[in-house]
Amino acid sequence: MKLSDLLSALKEEKTKGSVDIDISGLAYDSRSVKPGDIFVAIPGFKLDGSQFAASAMEKGAKAVVLEKDIDLSANTTKVIVPNARIALAEISSAFYGYPSRSLKMIGITGTNGKTTISYIIEEILRRAGHKVGIIGTVEARIEGKGIPLKLTTPESVELQELLARMLKEGVTHVIMEVSSHSLELYRTHGCEFDVAIYTNLTHDHLDFHGNMQNYLKAKLKLFEKLGKGYKKDVTGIVNVDDPFGKRVMTYIDGNILSYGAINNANLRASNVEMNMDRMSFDIEAFEGKFRLSTSLLGVYNAYNIMAAILCGKVFGLSYEQMKRSVEELKYIPGRFERVNAGQKFPVIVDFAHSPDSILKLLETVRPLTKGKLILVFGCPGDRDRTKRPVMGDIAVKLADFTFITTDDPHTELPDKIIAEIETGVVGAGGEYGKNYLKIEDRKTAIEQALHMAAADDTVVIAGRGHERFQDYNGVKIAIDDREVVREAIGRKR
Repeated sequence: MKLSDLLSALKEEKTKGSVDIDISGLAYDSRSVKPGDIFVAIPGFKLDGSQFAASAMEKGAKAVVLEKDIDLSANTTKVIVPNARIALAEISSAFYGYPSRSLKMIGITGTNGKTTISYIIEEILRRAGHKVGIIGTVEARIEGKGIPLKLTTPESVELQELLARMLKEGVTHVIMEVSSHSLELYRTHGCEFDVAIYTNLTHDHLDFHGNMQNYLKAKLKLFEKLGKGYKKDVTGIVNVDDPFGKRVMTYIDGNILSYGAINNANLRASNVEMNMDRMSFDIEAFEGKFRLSTSLLGVYNAYNIMAAILCGKVFGLSYEQMKRSVEELKYIPGRFERVNAGQKFPVIVDFAHSPDSILKLLETVRPLTKGKLILVFGCPGDRDRTKRPVMGDIAVKLADFTFITTDDPHTELPDKIIAEIETGVVGAGGEYGKNYLKIEDRKTAIEQALHMAAADDTVVIAGRGHERFQDYNGVKIAIDDREVVREAIGRKR
């Protein structure tokens, strides 16, 4: 592809040098540059990519994109742009032929619920005969075949390449979890969404965004762009019970559909009944009312199901066929996933890793538990530290016994993270040994919780869900909470 063709995708640029150059690839990491690439120098959090522009040229890059003009060899083509991340996204979209324009794109954003909603929509669309691609926290998939990802939402180059691959393989609908980080860093810039779903906004990622207002602004970017590009027939789906739901609606230039259990909405949940195996509830729609039964427990999952059903309605599916799809869906990996290894008490593995998600999880399990509610959880390192004592407070108030342990420490010391969680436990009246223990090794903590449990008790293991490795300062340690449970129960039996 000619450089001139790629540059036509940029809203604003100033070029020095020839644009009549053949470009064979894109790179934003100088270590991965190949001959014929265009190198986009992104200002990072620690290093500025422009420092590596000369190295990229030595490796065969044909042109460089920069935010500021710098001295390079005389025959270098330089493209100066106001924002290198936006330029990378726009160039990537053009290089791969604007794949999102030819796909039905569904974007889901919010603190909690994204993965569950994406799985439900995937099941609904797949059963309706559509070929579905999914990009999210657990993995990317094409028709159920997994593709590992490093990030919930990949960098714009990898994202556009993945969308182009999906299109080539016959995918018709793509469901994407759109994280606040990806919106703030313009990874999804250039993606044309048909449907954007807003779930909720609760305490999380303040290490990155600084405060809740900035966190909300990042989420709103998905809706600000909706309908402003190539696609005009677009729909926003909003949880109107969330305190920020009505504000999100004001940013949608297109069709608006709503769901909730308190406020008036296009879909409204009521009469929720639940045991440890199933939940049933009424869904009131403008067209009538129907009752739905599901293995996905918790009122929050009633919200997730309604969001998915509204998405299905956008694509012309009937309530009856979607109801069947949801009722036959058994579980979501690592989301209220019950692990049965022959023990006499329920064991639940869940990804809950924020104050709101662990609160809702424990509030769901508490009334379903006849005996003790035993909790195992930790908090990741290099992430929002302010939520650690808050989660400790919630844990000791709702669980009968809590094991505070390690999540992903990253570059932090595990005992320091645990100590910060403990401040909230002690503040809520926790007494060491009486209603909580600190066990740094996660596997040992899970085993101790299972050893403590008896019939009628419930063990909840929170924070990691589907994840299979812990990160200790860049070193990956294999551990899957579900497998730890199965192995421990097997030995116990």
